[in-house]
Amino acid sequence: MNIERTDLTGRVARYAALADPVRLRIMDLLTLGDVAPVELQAGLGISSSLLAHHLNQLEHAGFLVRTRSEADRRRTYLHLAPDAFSGLTPSPGLGVRRVVFVCTGNS
Repeated sequence: MNIERTDLTGRVARYAALADPVRLRIMDLLTLGDVAPVELQAGLGISSSLLAHHLNQLEHAGFLVRTRSEADRRRTYLHLAPDAFSGLTPSPGLGVRRVVFVCTGNS
């Protein structure tokens, strides 16, 4: 029971990070490919401080990863974390096990 509660709490926190329209739009854009924060800011029409807040929330929830450009270490790129969408559904093995009875003939 405690494991189920921990799993549920973690899932609630991840869904809460997606519960804002701006953060959900950021996720939509990241599914298309890597993007620089400056490009996101221009595309979303929000301030840099508000964008930083949303990016921190998504990074903390494990949805995105920041990577420095190899060519210009001053530039940062954002991309989806490899397991960005894992953990949003219940863990296998939790909950009630189901049993199926199949009638093989008319008894």
